Amino acid sequence: MAITGRDIEHLLYTDTPDPIMVVHNGETEIVAAARLGGYTGALVVCSRAEILRRVGERDLSEQDLGGLAAALTQAIQDPTRQQPLWPA
Repeated sequence: MAITGRDIEHLLYTDTPDPIMVVHNGETEIVAAARLGGYTGALVVCSRAEILRRVGERDLSEQDLGGLAAALTQAIQDPTRQQPLWPA
């Protein structure tokens, strides 16, 4: 399962309140934090708030989105491995 830059864009620009990206049944989904309990077995990837804390409220380039997506993909594929802090 790979996170894409489009997944991150969807998380950043969705109308979903308090959105969180999860992997559920092999697919990335954006869900409201209040509805997370309905996604039994879902792997929480990150929230919009977490992304904004790391990168600020700015337009992200394709390179920025790709770097974030790669870091998140690596984190969910091997959660035991020490991950670097987010790309700058």
